[in-house]
Amino acid sequence: MRRVHCKYVPWGGRRARRGSCSAARWSSVDLSLSDSEARFEREFSEWVRANLRDEWTARRTRLLPADESWAARREWERLLGSGGWLGVSWPVEYGGRGATLMELAIYYEVLAKADAPSLPNSAGQQYIGPTILEVGTAEQQSRYLAPIIQGEEVWYQGFSEPNAGSDLAGLQTRATLDGDEWVLNGQKIWGNSAQYADWGAVLVRTDQEAPKHRGISYLIVDMRSPGITVREIKQINGEAEFNEVFFDDVRVPRDNVLGNVNEGWQVAMRTLAWERGLFTLSVVVRLERQWRQIRGYAQVTRRAGKLLIDVPHIRERLASTYADVQLMRLANLRYLTWYLRGNLPAEETSYMKFYWSETAQNIADLAADIAGPELAAMTESPAWLDDGEWTSDWLASRVITVPGGTVDIQRNIIAERAFGLPRGT
Repeated sequence: MRRVHCKYVPWGGRRARRGSCSAARWSSVDLSLSDSEARFEREFSEWVRANLRDEWTARRTRLLPADESWAARREWERLLGSGGWLGVSWPVEYGGRGATLMELAIYYEVLAKADAPSLPNSAGQQYIGPTILEVGTAEQQSRYLAPIIQGEEVWYQGFSEPNAGSDLAGLQTRATLDGDEWVLNGQKIWGNSAQYADWGAVLVRTDQEAPKHRGISYLIVDMRSPGITVREIKQINGEAEFNEVFFDDVRVPRDNVLGNVNEGWQVAMRTLAWERGLFTLSVVVRLERQWRQIRGYAQVTRRAGKLLIDVPHIRERLASTYADVQLMRLANLRYLTWYLRGNLPAEETSYMKFYWSETAQNIADLAADIAGPELAAMTESPAWLDDGEWTSDWLASRVITVPGGTVDIQRNIIAERAFGLPRGT
């Protein structure tokens, strides 16, 4: 990971807007780490090498049954917590290391290079926790942040509904006030790891008469409460990481509103901005590794007497996907520079999410085309590619453009908020 510094000469006396390098001539780019950043990278890399067991790696945990995989990844997460390596960018007073955003980017990259597994409580650490830091009360911060950063509690994000996915503001789950408690009724869907969660960040409608973007509140819900039913959704790859969640007269304390009552939409947008943001830098590392696997396969595999690497259209697609990954890296670094200047993640995270999901899908499609029938090899078949990783990646890539807001939603956000184009009718 290297920060990009842009020194430029303005054109016509106009400086590049929003710290961008694109609107001005380049004179130099510094890709080096500072001394403190290099120390951070070295310290964390050494810690990961000393503590990440082989049975906890992504390659190994992916092959385990769901409950065993969850247990192994939770062990790793708790170890990170006890070692002080969760929530590294959070303020020191909340248990974090006070790491800069550049150091957070380094953190994600070190984990990805080590093939560390996905963290079970990624929702709590990467976007719900930061949202609580931004808008939570002192009491909420005191109660919920420490268990997240210590790896003790797991969070679930309850936003989407069967009829409110891309049109999230159309959600119908209701919460009515009964004395000092909210009473929840409704259904959520695509709840990642809801079956294991301790807490839920749930969007509910608290004013039935208000326009749909208003009258929404952001509730903190104890997922062990009576009246909550979780049903797993079986996926095409055999896994069940998503769920339907039903709320039937679930009671939630009145003070468990994050932000203000009826202003949950604004809070949800902060959560989504964190969800689509810096962690995509770790996606770059994973996509680079996947690309190298594909290239290596093409270098040793023959079809019709010819190495695949020598087939013109395959070479062209390898070059194209490699360029996509590197462009994604540079774009993310550009936005990282923007954040380092004191700005919070905003509409540019839609570009980041849009680009990485499309690139991941393109690389998975290339792997499928090169592998041919071997991509369909069953578990532990002699033709199984990289312990089934290619097959798993391809199956997962089919829906990668949907979570966190579909690519069409991201296009609209980019057009309207980044470029100021008029909303379509």
